Amino acid sequence: MSLSVCTAEPSCGREPVAVRPLVGLLRQLSDLIETLTDDEYTRAPVGVVESSIGGHVRHTLDHIAALLRGLPTGRLSYDRRDRGTDVERDRGAALEAVRRLEAELLAFEWAALPRPVALESLVSPDRPPALALTSPERELAFVLGHTVHHNALIRVAAKLLGADVPADFGYAPSTLAHRTGRPCVR
Repeated sequence: MSLSVCTAEPSCGREPVAVRPLVGLLRQLSDLIETLTDDEYTRAPVGVVESSIGGHVRHTLDHIAALLRGLPTGRLSYDRRDRGTDVERDRGAALEAVRRLEAELLAFEWAALPRPVALESLVSPDRPPALALTSPERELAFVLGHTVHHNALIRVAAKLLGADVPADFGYAPSTLAHRTGRPCVR
């Protein structure tokens, strides 16, 4: 089995294959945010979903920002996040943050990153963080999956609020591939 580090585009240099799909998820999220009212964006709880759509958006964007902030240093943590920010309460701030992160993902110097990367992760509230060695590509794949997961929660909340949600919003790439008859693994 060969591993692909780059997209099929000849000009991509050493851009990991997951960058453009993650940007695509951010664009889907942005499109959905634009259709919501301020009340729909900030309302909590929504049915059994305890957080607002804005809370899930902020959480998702925090992980992407942590990835981009931590990778160049060779030390990464998703646990250090700001909670209750404007992104959580203001659709305009969220849309601005989404656009900024899209641009940062596309302009990021992926080829210049340290390898391996040290991941610090709080695995228990009463113990010190665990440390693990990882790679930029693995963490990018994690953040993509994490974004899909929260988009799925956003999908549920938006539908409960009566909002229109695109048919493929919040579904994992493997589910979408299965639906279209494409194999998930080669």
